[in-house]
Amino acid sequence: MKLDGQAAIIVGSARGIGEAIARMFADEGARILLVDIESMKRELDAVAQSINQQGGNAIAIVADATVDAQVNRMVNEAVRKFGKIDILVNSAGLRGPLVTVPEITEQEWDLVLSVNLKAVFLCCRAVLKVMMKQKSGSVVSISGTAGKEGMALRGSLCAAKWGLLGLTQTIAKEAGPYGIRANIICPGGMDEPDLRVMYAERAKGLGMEFSQLEKSVLELTPLRKYAKHEEVAKAALFLASSDSSHTTGESLNVSGGRLMN
Repeated sequence: MKLDGQAAIIVGSARGIGEAIARMFADEGARILLVDIESMKRELDAVAQSINQQGGNAIAIVADATVDAQVNRMVNEAVRKFGKIDILVNSAGLRGPLVTVPEITEQEWDLVLSVNLKAVFLCCRAVLKVMMKQKSGSVVSISGTAGKEGMALRGSLCAAKWGLLGLTQTIAKEAGPYGIRANIICPGGMDEPDLRVMYAERAKGLGMEFSQLEKSVLELTPLRKYAKHEEVAKAALFLASSDSSHTTGESLNVSGGRLMN
Protein backbone atom coordinates (compact mmCIF):
# COMPACT_ATOMS: atom_id res chain seq x y z
CA MET A 1 0.00 0.00 0.00
CA LYS A 2 1.35 3.40 -1.01
CA LEU A 3 0.51 5.24 2.23
CA ASP A 4 0.96 2.44 4.74
CA GLY A 5 1.51 3.85 8.23
CA GLN A 6 1.24 7.48 7.15
CA ALA A 7 -0.95 10.09 8.84
CA ALA A 8 -3.04 12.52 6.79
CA ILE A 9 -5.25 15.53 7.49
CA ILE A 10 -7.89 16.03 4.81
CA VAL A 11 -9.71 19.36 5.08
CA GLY A 12 -13.11 19.42 3.39
CA SER A 13 -13.61 15.66 3.50
CA ALA A 14 -17.34 15.33 4.19
CA ARG A 15 -18.25 15.12 0.51
CA GLY A 16 -17.03 15.44 -3.06
CA ILE A 17 -13.35 15.42 -3.92
CA GLY A 18 -12.26 15.47 -0.28
CA GLU A 19 -14.35 12.41 0.56
CA ALA A 20 -13.02 10.51 -2.46
CA ILE A 21 -9.44 11.34 -1.44
CA ALA A 22 -10.09 10.24 2.14
CA ARG A 23 -11.49 6.90 1.04
CA MET A 24 -8.64 6.25 -1.39
CA PHE A 25 -5.95 7.23 1.12
CA ALA A 26 -7.54 4.97 3.75
CA ASP A 27 -7.55 2.09 1.26
CA GLU A 28 -3.84 2.73 0.74
CA GLY A 29 -3.11 2.40 4.47
CA ALA A 30 -3.17 6.00 5.72
CA ARG A 31 -4.61 7.02 9.07
CA ILE A 32 -6.95 9.91 8.36
CA LEU A 33 -8.12 12.96 10.30
CA LEU A 34 -11.28 14.02 8.48
CA VAL A 35 -12.10 17.72 8.84
CA ASP A 36 -15.10 19.80 7.82
CA ILE A 37 -17.35 22.54 9.17
CA GLU A 38 -20.16 22.13 11.71
CA SER A 39 -22.94 22.14 9.11
CA MET A 40 -21.34 19.06 7.48
CA LYS A 41 -20.92 17.09 10.71
CA ARG A 42 -23.49 14.42 9.88
CA GLU A 43 -21.90 13.72 6.50
CA LEU A 44 -18.40 13.86 8.00
CA ASP A 45 -19.23 11.33 10.71
CA ALA A 46 -20.81 9.05 8.11
CA VAL A 47 -17.63 9.08 6.02
CA ALA A 48 -15.50 8.24 9.07
CA GLN A 49 -17.85 5.43 10.08
CA SER A 50 -17.85 3.98 6.57
CA ILE A 51 -14.05 4.04 6.32
CA ASN A 52 -13.67 2.36 9.70
CA GLN A 53 -16.26 -0.31 8.88
CA GLN A 54 -14.23 -1.17 5.80
CA GLY A 55 -11.09 -1.70 7.87
CA GLY A 56 -9.62 1.79 7.61
CA ASN A 57 -8.58 4.20 10.33
CA ALA A 58 -10.40 7.53 10.32
CA ILE A 59 -11.27 10.14 12.93
CA ALA A 60 -13.71 13.00 12.28
CA ILE A 61 -13.28 16.46 13.75
CA VAL A 62 -15.32 19.61 13.18
CA ALA A 63 -13.23 22.70 12.49
CA ASP A 64 -13.50 25.91 10.50
CA ALA A 65 -10.22 26.19 8.60
CA THR A 66 -10.62 29.97 8.27
CA VAL A 67 -10.21 30.34 12.06
CA ASP A 68 -6.65 30.08 13.33
CA ALA A 69 -7.51 28.71 16.78
CA GLN A 70 -9.60 25.92 15.26
CA VAL A 71 -6.86 25.04 12.79
CA ASN A 72 -4.32 24.80 15.61
CA ARG A 73 -6.69 22.56 17.58
CA MET A 74 -7.10 20.36 14.50
CA VAL A 75 -3.35 20.01 14.02
CA ASN A 76 -2.73 19.36 17.71
CA GLU A 77 -5.37 16.62 17.64
CA ALA A 78 -3.69 14.97 14.65
CA VAL A 79 -0.32 14.99 16.40
CA ARG A 80 -1.90 13.66 19.60
CA LYS A 81 -3.66 10.82 17.77
CA PHE A 82 -1.01 9.92 15.22
CA GLY A 83 2.26 11.33 16.59
CA LYS A 84 3.05 12.94 13.24
CA ILE A 85 1.54 14.47 10.09
CA ASP A 86 2.78 13.13 6.78
CA ILE A 87 0.16 14.59 4.46
CA LEU A 88 -2.07 17.66 4.36
CA VAL A 89 -4.82 17.85 1.74
CA ASN A 90 -6.60 21.20 1.33
CA SER A 91 -9.88 20.35 -0.37
CA ALA A 92 -12.33 22.83 1.16
CA GLY A 93 -13.65 25.37 -1.30
CA LEU A 94 -16.34 27.93 -2.11
CA ARG A 95 -17.23 28.90 -5.67
CA GLY A 96 -18.64 32.28 -4.69
CA PRO A 97 -20.82 34.71 -6.68
CA LEU A 98 -21.37 34.38 -10.42
CA VAL A 99 -21.34 38.09 -11.23
CA THR A 100 -19.05 40.62 -12.88
CA VAL A 101 -16.29 42.24 -10.83
CA PRO A 102 -18.22 45.52 -10.27
CA GLU A 103 -21.09 43.48 -8.81
CA ILE A 104 -19.03 41.50 -6.26
CA THR A 105 -19.72 42.78 -2.78
CA GLU A 106 -16.93 43.27 -0.28
CA GLN A 107 -18.48 40.59 1.92
CA GLU A 108 -18.58 38.09 -0.95
CA TRP A 109 -14.98 38.87 -1.89
CA ASP A 110 -13.76 38.43 1.68
CA LEU A 111 -15.62 35.13 2.10
CA VAL A 112 -14.29 33.59 -1.13
CA LEU A 113 -10.72 34.65 -0.37
CA SER A 114 -11.07 33.41 3.20
CA VAL A 115 -12.31 29.90 2.31
CA ASN A 116 -10.15 29.33 -0.77
CA LEU A 117 -6.90 31.03 0.24
CA LYS A 118 -6.73 32.10 3.88
CA ALA A 119 -7.82 28.65 5.06
CA VAL A 120 -5.06 26.99 3.04
CA PHE A 121 -2.53 29.45 4.45
CA LEU A 122 -3.61 28.78 8.03
CA CYS A 123 -3.58 25.01 7.57
CA CYS A 124 -0.20 25.04 5.83
CA ARG A 125 1.32 27.37 8.42
CA ALA A 126 0.28 25.10 11.29
CA VAL A 127 1.14 21.80 9.60
CA LEU A 128 4.49 22.97 8.22
CA LYS A 129 5.76 23.57 11.75
CA VAL A 130 5.21 19.86 12.43
CA MET A 131 6.55 18.69 9.08
CA MET A 132 9.72 20.81 9.37
CA LYS A 133 10.57 19.13 12.67
CA GLN A 134 10.02 15.74 11.00
CA LYS A 135 11.95 16.86 7.90
CA SER A 136 9.30 15.26 5.70
CA GLY A 137 5.79 15.79 4.42
CA SER A 138 3.55 16.43 1.43
CA VAL A 139 0.96 19.17 0.96
CA VAL A 140 -1.67 18.76 -1.76
CA SER A 141 -4.17 21.56 -2.48
CA ILE A 142 -7.16 21.51 -4.81
CA SER A 143 -7.47 24.38 -7.26
CA GLY A 144 -9.17 24.25 -10.66
CA THR A 145 -9.41 25.93 -14.04
CA ALA A 146 -10.01 29.21 -12.20
CA GLY A 147 -6.44 28.92 -10.90
CA LYS A 148 -5.00 28.92 -14.40
CA GLU A 149 -7.11 31.34 -16.43
CA GLY A 150 -9.33 34.35 -15.98
CA MET A 151 -13.02 33.50 -16.25
CA ALA A 152 -15.98 35.80 -16.76
CA LEU A 153 -18.20 36.03 -13.66
CA ARG A 154 -15.57 34.28 -11.50
CA GLY A 155 -13.44 37.24 -10.38
CA SER A 156 -13.18 36.42 -6.67
CA LEU A 157 -12.58 32.70 -7.24
CA CYS A 158 -9.89 33.33 -9.86
CA ALA A 159 -8.12 35.76 -7.53
CA ALA A 160 -8.14 33.21 -4.71
CA LYS A 161 -7.03 30.26 -6.81
CA TRP A 162 -4.24 32.20 -8.54
CA GLY A 163 -3.11 33.23 -5.07
CA LEU A 164 -3.09 29.55 -4.08
CA LEU A 165 -0.64 28.82 -6.89
CA GLY A 166 1.75 31.53 -5.66
CA LEU A 167 1.45 30.35 -2.05
CA THR A 168 2.12 26.74 -3.02
CA GLN A 169 5.20 27.54 -5.09
CA THR A 170 6.54 29.67 -2.25
CA ILE A 171 6.03 26.83 0.23
CA ALA A 172 7.72 24.43 -2.17
CA LYS A 173 10.82 26.65 -2.26
CA GLU A 174 10.90 27.39 1.46
CA ALA A 175 10.11 23.90 2.72
CA GLY A 176 11.94 21.87 0.08
CA PRO A 177 15.22 21.83 2.07
CA TYR A 178 13.25 20.15 4.89
CA GLY A 179 12.13 17.32 2.63
CA ILE A 180 8.63 18.75 2.26
CA ARG A 181 6.80 18.89 -1.06
CA ALA A 182 3.81 21.12 -2.00
CA ASN A 183 1.71 20.69 -5.11
CA ILE A 184 -1.67 21.62 -6.59
CA ILE A 185 -4.30 19.69 -8.53
CA CYS A 186 -6.37 21.60 -11.09
CA PRO A 187 -9.51 19.64 -11.99
CA GLY A 188 -11.80 20.74 -14.77
CA GLY A 189 -15.56 20.52 -14.35
CA MET A 190 -16.57 17.75 -11.96
CA ASP A 191 -19.21 15.15 -12.79
CA GLU A 192 -21.60 16.18 -10.00
CA PRO A 193 -25.00 17.91 -9.63
CA ASP A 194 -23.40 21.04 -8.13
CA LEU A 195 -21.57 21.68 -11.39
CA ARG A 196 -24.76 21.69 -13.41
CA VAL A 197 -26.45 24.03 -10.95
CA MET A 198 -23.47 26.40 -11.21
CA TYR A 199 -23.42 26.17 -15.02
CA ALA A 200 -27.13 26.97 -15.18
CA GLU A 201 -26.58 30.07 -13.05
CA ARG A 202 -23.50 31.09 -15.02
CA ALA A 203 -25.27 30.58 -18.35
CA LYS A 204 -28.05 32.89 -17.17
CA GLY A 205 -25.48 35.54 -16.22
CA LEU A 206 -23.84 35.25 -19.63
CA GLY A 207 -27.16 35.42 -21.48
CA MET A 208 -26.86 31.84 -22.76
CA GLU A 209 -28.84 28.64 -22.54
CA PHE A 210 -27.43 26.00 -20.19
CA SER A 211 -27.02 23.57 -23.09
CA GLN A 212 -24.99 26.14 -25.04
CA LEU A 213 -22.61 26.75 -22.16
CA GLU A 214 -22.15 23.05 -21.42
CA LYS A 215 -21.57 22.32 -25.11
CA SER A 216 -18.93 25.07 -25.36
CA VAL A 217 -17.12 23.80 -22.23
CA LEU A 218 -17.04 20.20 -23.45
CA GLU A 219 -15.87 21.30 -26.91
CA LEU A 220 -12.86 22.90 -25.20
CA THR A 221 -12.20 19.61 -23.38
CA PRO A 222 -10.44 17.12 -25.70
CA LEU A 223 -11.67 14.09 -23.72
CA ARG A 224 -15.23 15.49 -23.97
CA LYS A 225 -16.21 14.61 -20.41
CA TYR A 226 -16.19 15.88 -16.84
CA ALA A 227 -13.79 14.56 -14.21
CA LYS A 228 -14.91 11.99 -11.68
CA HIS A 229 -14.03 12.42 -8.01
CA GLU A 230 -11.99 9.22 -8.11
CA GLU A 231 -9.86 10.55 -10.98
CA VAL A 232 -8.89 13.57 -8.91
CA ALA A 233 -8.29 11.32 -5.89
CA LYS A 234 -5.82 9.24 -7.92
CA ALA A 235 -3.89 12.41 -8.76
CA ALA A 236 -3.86 13.33 -5.06
CA LEU A 237 -2.53 9.88 -4.20
CA PHE A 238 0.28 10.32 -6.71
CA LEU A 239 1.27 13.71 -5.28
CA ALA A 240 0.96 12.59 -1.65
CA SER A 241 2.93 9.37 -2.07
CA SER A 242 6.55 8.60 -2.83
CA ASP A 243 5.56 8.05 -6.48
CA SER A 244 6.10 11.81 -6.87
CA SER A 245 9.15 12.04 -4.61
CA HIS A 246 10.92 14.53 -6.91
CA THR A 247 7.88 16.65 -7.74
CA THR A 248 7.17 19.92 -5.94
CA GLY A 249 5.76 23.34 -6.77
CA GLU A 250 3.73 21.85 -9.60
CA SER A 251 0.10 22.18 -10.60
CA LEU A 252 -1.22 18.94 -12.07
CA ASN A 253 -4.11 19.40 -14.50
CA VAL A 254 -6.87 16.81 -14.27
CA SER A 255 -9.09 18.58 -16.76
CA GLY A 256 -9.52 16.22 -19.69
CA GLY A 257 -7.11 18.38 -21.67
CA ARG A 258 -8.93 21.67 -21.16
CA LEU A 259 -5.83 22.98 -19.40
CA MET A 260 -2.47 22.18 -20.95
CA ASN A 261 0.00 24.48 -19.18
